[in-house]
Amino acid sequence: MPQDGTIMVRDYPTPPVEPAYPPAPRRIVFRPYVTYTLIGICVAIYALQMLSQFMFDGYDWPFILGGKINEFILQGQLWRLFTPMLLHGSIIHIAFNMYALYNFGPGLELHYGRWRFLGLFILGGFAGNVISFMFSDNPSLGSSTAIFGLLGAEGVFLYHNRSLFGDFARRALTQVIGIAG
Repeated sequence: MPQDGTIMVRDYPTPPVEPAYPPAPRRIVFRPYVTYTLIGICVAIYALQMLSQFMFDGYDWPFILGGKINEFILQGQLWRLFTPMLLHGSIIHIAFNMYALYNFGPGLELHYGRWRFLGLFILGGFAGNVISFMFSDNPSLGSSTAIFGLLGAEGVFLYHNRSLFGDFARRALTQVIGIAG
């Protein structure tokens, strides 16, 4: 005891306090930004198409400038093998395509990664437009080619991982084939 009459308290280290419950595991939330961005771009371009038709007596300038028109591709406008996947012909057309992209996109973007998923979308759209260019003289537009490319990528993914997914892979592959048909 000190001589001035004060009481001295010793500083003992306090043991760490364990929480009553273990902390909840951190949940990783995946947001499919590429899928949502593609949907947003397609919807915005469709709005431009509708605005163009309203303002210019029914002329769809985005389609005229970017649709798959074989004679323009033969003249060297090769961007027309890419741009049709962002154009659509009607509200039902864009609704169906964006619904399909909304359903298939997030899972594929999660499994393949953002950049590979975007690459699959672009490659599928390009390949479909090249096939359309080779076998059809009719003008065309729509992201159906890209979506069928994604559908094929999902089929390949399920087939390669069928031992991991078991019976689910067989049912899912049957569904993918049915949708493609």
